[in-house]
Amino acid sequence: MKKILPLLALTLVIAACNSGKDKYPEMAQSMCDCFNKIKDSLPPSAMKLFEKAAVAPSAKETYESGAKELSPEDLQRMMSALLQVSKPGSAVSDCLSEMDKKYKTADSQQEATRKMVDALKGSTGCELMVTMMRMQVEKGK
Repeated sequence: MKKILPLLALTLVIAACNSGKDKYPEMAQSMCDCFNKIKDSLPPSAMKLFEKAAVAPSAKETYESGAKELSPEDLQRMMSALLQVSKPGSAVSDCLSEMDKKYKTADSQQEATRKMVDALKGSTGCELMVTMMRMQVEKGK
């Protein structure tokens, strides 16, 4: 599980370095759409975990404790799906590469990540990405 956070951090670096200052809501939605390409590969229990962690006071604590409660099979399916984020040629990786070409910003990775999380507050359907981004923000505090 700890191997996933560095992979997602890399994804966030790509997005943060290539986002538009006034386009955070658009960029956040685009990134959400990229992450949602792995939703069908996630077991329902993992999706419930991401939904819970996305709105929890601490996404990281909620995610980590919830992941321990997943069955070994569901945990394996979740980890396999999340690894698609960094796999060259995967739908998620290709989608993020397209984002890389589209968005630019001078903000730091941490600041861009925070702005994207803020842009998606209250929205539904982006819980996977919001959880991962919130864990990145919490890690940087």
